[in-house]
Amino acid sequence: MSSRSFIFLYFNLLLFFTHSALAQKSDPSVVVKKAPFPVTIVIDPGHGGKDPGKPRGSASKKHEKDLNLDIAYRLGGYLSERVKNVKILYTRMTDKYVSLDERVKIANENNADLFISIHCNSSNNRSNYGTQTHIQSHGFNESRKLADLVEKQFRDRAGRKSWGVKDKADRRHNLQVLQYTNMPAILVEAGFMSNRKEEAFLNSGEGQSLIASAIFRGVRTYILEHYKPSKKGQQKFPYYKVQIMSSIKYVDPNSSKFKSVNRRIDVFKTDTSNKYKYQYMVGREYSKADANRLVQEMKRKGYKDAFIVTFSKTTPVYRSSK
Repeated sequence: MSSRSFIFLYFNLLLFFTHSALAQKSDPSVVVKKAPFPVTIVIDPGHGGKDPGKPRGSASKKHEKDLNLDIAYRLGGYLSERVKNVKILYTRMTDKYVSLDERVKIANENNADLFISIHCNSSNNRSNYGTQTHIQSHGFNESRKLADLVEKQFRDRAGRKSWGVKDKADRRHNLQVLQYTNMPAILVEAGFMSNRKEEAFLNSGEGQSLIASAIFRGVRTYILEHYKPSKKGQQKFPYYKVQIMSSIKYVDPNSSKFKSVNRRIDVFKTDTSNKYKYQYMVGREYSKADANRLVQEMKRKGYKDAFIVTFSKTTPVYRSSK
């Protein structure tokens, strides 16, 4: 990190925590509570660096990547100050690019209990406004419970219009940070930057605090009243991947051999007497129907022997494509 970036980050954090401390001191309703279990939360400010996300509407406003980071800092501050026994990790703390794979890796390798990704929305219909929270599947009870609590806070406490909770089937595509993380995970759309009034709200300190506070209250309720460590991984197993190839010698998943796949490829290495030690797999589906559709897709792309592999526990990946 450059000295300039460090100074900028330092003063932003100093201003935020000073503001939070003063607000807490003057507000007798603020109560610090303790989580019944140690909880690690990964907060993921979407986009960053070369990826601005949704562009700002004017020079006086911020790009989505910057709004996401502002809201993420406020959320992390509220959780750190007001819920004991909680550890906060960020996928990024400055304006830098972090790949989706790396964001997932940070959450999974730190064995996080919750994953919260912060984004802002956009629409061709500039009159659209309000919040929305994404999960991988409505069948993932813990993710759905957390998302419902956050949207309830947006609606009831923050007075925002709620577009509700959406899953893969609703939006008709996967979101990698929800698909590949091993713990309850949500992706929050804080508001529509395409709506000029809401864009101004998201750019204001008051608006960012209101959004972050609503997410905080939903997360706090989930931690204090619903969360148990034993439930963390239950919802995301089993899952299904599709094996497209195996080999005696390692083949780089980024090679032109896999050009037609157009998906992330995970390579698994089998430390057994099996001659074909390297298995090349795609996808991470949570229903047999979706896995079967992926098998057919791979067969159409030339991988005639593609088949489903079931995973019932976390299995280390040897290599992944970029």
